[in-house]
Amino acid sequence: MKEIIILTGIILMIFILRKPLMLRFYLKLAIGRTTRGLRFLEQALTGNRKRDREAEREIEWVHGQKFEKIEIQSQDELELTGYLLEHPKAERMILMFHGWRGRWDKDGAALAHGLYEKNCSILMVNQRAHGSSGGKYIGFGVLERHDCQEWIHYLTEHTKKLPIYLAGVSMGASTVLMAAGEELPERVKGVIADCGYTSPYEMVKIFAAKFMHMEGRKAENTVDAVNRLCKKKAGYDLREYSTLEAMKNCKIPVFFAHGTADHFVPYEMSVKNYEVCAGRKTLYTVQGASHTKSYISEPYRYMEAVMHFFQWEPRFWNHVR
Repeated sequence: MKEIIILTGIILMIFILRKPLMLRFYLKLAIGRTTRGLRFLEQALTGNRKRDREAEREIEWVHGQKFEKIEIQSQDELELTGYLLEHPKAERMILMFHGWRGRWDKDGAALAHGLYEKNCSILMVNQRAHGSSGGKYIGFGVLERHDCQEWIHYLTEHTKKLPIYLAGVSMGASTVLMAAGEELPERVKGVIADCGYTSPYEMVKIFAAKFMHMEGRKAENTVDAVNRLCKKKAGYDLREYSTLEAMKNCKIPVFFAHGTADHFVPYEMSVKNYEVCAGRKTLYTVQGASHTKSYISEPYRYMEAVMHFFQWEPRFWNHVR
């Protein structure tokens, strides 16, 4: 009888605490630092259980280079790490950001290789709450846009006076797009944004649909509750800032890229970002490409479009709109 009472009490407590526990778990999944126990859930959300052979070759290329480890401090006193690969004939510097729960040496490895081949030095950074960078919580670009400014400051103070271009994939794309809404040094000449989303709030709603099978009002109520926890634990609001808001204030050229078969960050999000962008812009669409696979799907056309848009080679200059 005693055991039945205890078991009944435990079941009742689980039922009562189910929603708070669920919300805390959901918050950790969305913005908490990666732990071993979360990895299988992250893979289920992103659909990135297996990388293709070409992606693996590009990662091997990154691992075969001699990067210099760089450390800086964020505005809120976190240690941030990056890895610098200087090109002996560098004509420009690329500051590159990886995606949600990604890694500096994997996300965007193919694009980094392609840009290096076009005489670009590359600084690939670990975003906060990822890898060797500090922080307990991911900021979905809201916080990272300030980190981007600190990295730009480092480059202006410690590297050759080359033009700086910001580049990112997935959440990294939204990080650099949000940064582009801020006042930036004159040396920052443009942005490459591959698979960027419109706002942190909308992405967390997508997580609710994918992971918890919630839609409509139920999804919004859940995300609003998670957002209240986010403000309390991480110190920011998922609606505090958005890529769309940043693009209305953008003054530098932006190269948007997105695959039409992206089932993680919808292609339509890049369309919306492109439409409101106040700077010179182009939208490079890759039919049938999945999330972050636009460059690997057609590397030569992609890079030619980048060079065409930014006028990196004289033979393209007369053809840019």
